[in-house]
Amino acid sequence: MGSPLNPSPEEKLAAARTRLGELAEKFIQRTDGEIAVMRRSLEHLGSADGTALAEILHLARRIIGTGATLGFDGVSERAHRIEQLAAAQAPGSICDAATIEMLRTGIEALASELASACARR
Repeated sequence: MGSPLNPSPEEKLAAARTRLGELAEKFIQRTDGEIAVMRRSLEHLGSADGTALAEILHLARRIIGTGATLGFDGVSERAHRIEQLAAAQAPGSICDAATIEMLRTGIEALASELASACARR
């Protein structure tokens, strides 16, 4: 057993696993909140408010990166689909009903995948 100043490899590994678990929990909580923001932003996509689509795109990209880093591959993949849909729209454009529905479906798939990832933990 190592000392507090010189932990053993097993203690280092245990500490890293604990920290990774803490980061994963924070990611889950943050992503749940970001999904709520995405849902609210959907309501503004049919108007001239160009910030709603930019917000969805920003949050999707954030979820992609952090999710992939922490091993939430399914969550990251669902967010990537949202990113693709949002990025395909012209900045500041008003989304049509079909695009809004595809984004809504993507966001709900992301929420479902996050719930599944929580259940697997």
